[in-house]
Amino acid sequence: MKKKSGIALGAFLTLAFTGAVKAEVGMMEPNISHHDRESIRKGAELFADYCVGCHSVEYLRYQRLADDVGQDEDWVEEKIMRGNFELHEPIISPMDPEDGENWFGLTPPDLSLTSRVEGDDWIYTYLNTFYVDEDAEVGYNNYVQEGTSMPHILFALQGDQKAVRDDDGNIVDFEIIEGAEGKLSEEEYREVTAQLTAFLSYAGEPIRADRERMGVWVILFLIVMTGVFYLLYKEFWRDIKK
Repeated sequence: MKKKSGIALGAFLTLAFTGAVKAEVGMMEPNISHHDRESIRKGAELFADYCVGCHSVEYLRYQRLADDVGQDEDWVEEKIMRGNFELHEPIISPMDPEDGENWFGLTPPDLSLTSRVEGDDWIYTYLNTFYVDEDAEVGYNNYVQEGTSMPHILFALQGDQKAVRDDDGNIVDFEIIEGAEGKLSEEEYREVTAQLTAFLSYAGEPIRADRERMGVWVILFLIVMTGVFYLLYKEFWRDIKK
């Protein structure tokens, strides 16, 4: 796979639309929910800390995010905004697109629809499968997208891991390198990447939780009306048969 330029967390989420994971390891399930506002909130804060310096989610506005996760303007200004923006504006990276192209070889892509294009499991698996590769340009490779030029932005949290290969050279597992542990345990790191995945999944379709809640009421309404119409049908044909 050809290498692609980019340096901030997230480029690897959109640059390879055909980056399938090999069967030896398989996709990792993040087990996220669009109704988990706390997880989405934490994921938004992670995105602001690690991603928005280069990447936007231009289809999502600050005010919408705050309303959906139950936060106020102070939270947005303190935890999410990275630049001089207004609440009604979309979440745009403060980076000048021309600077991005000059520095990285391309303008860092918008991540709004990454989850809808690649899937939540793709994002989550990517975030968890960086491994040290001395032959790679940035010192890291990734199981989902081989040849990525993205550095492991979250290495301080996860630590550096190596790929465990079978006799045929296929990657079958990953192990944290002794002496290169991160700040978080494996379980804690998985939780962090699940939160970031939850936010990106939410950003791809902010209305999904409302739609699913409304769908429940629609189904209940149809069930009730079906019963009503059935009773009307019985009553109507009772008179006709007489």
